[in-house]
Amino acid sequence: MTYPHSPDLTLHVFEQDGGWHWALTTERQHGTGKKVVAYSEDLFSSEAQARADGERVANSWQHGGEQRRSELA
Repeated sequence: MTYPHSPDLTLHVFEQDGGWHWALTTERQHGTGKKVVAYSEDLFSSEAQARADGERVANSWQHGGEQRRSELA
C-alpha cells in the first residue's frame, strides 16, 4: 500500500492514557479537515520524547523514507 507524502505535515503531541503520543496530519485533498497519516503506537514517558520521535518520523516521511506499517494510519 502506498501513502501520499505531503510537505504540509503537522505534528501533534498529546497526553493520553497515562503517557505521551504523537500523530502526523495533513490537509485532506478532497473535503475539509485533516487526515491522520502516521501515529505512535508506543507510549512515551515525556512530551519531549514523543516530540523527538514524531519529528524523526516526520523528517523521514517528508524525505520519502519508508515507515513501519505500525507508524502509518
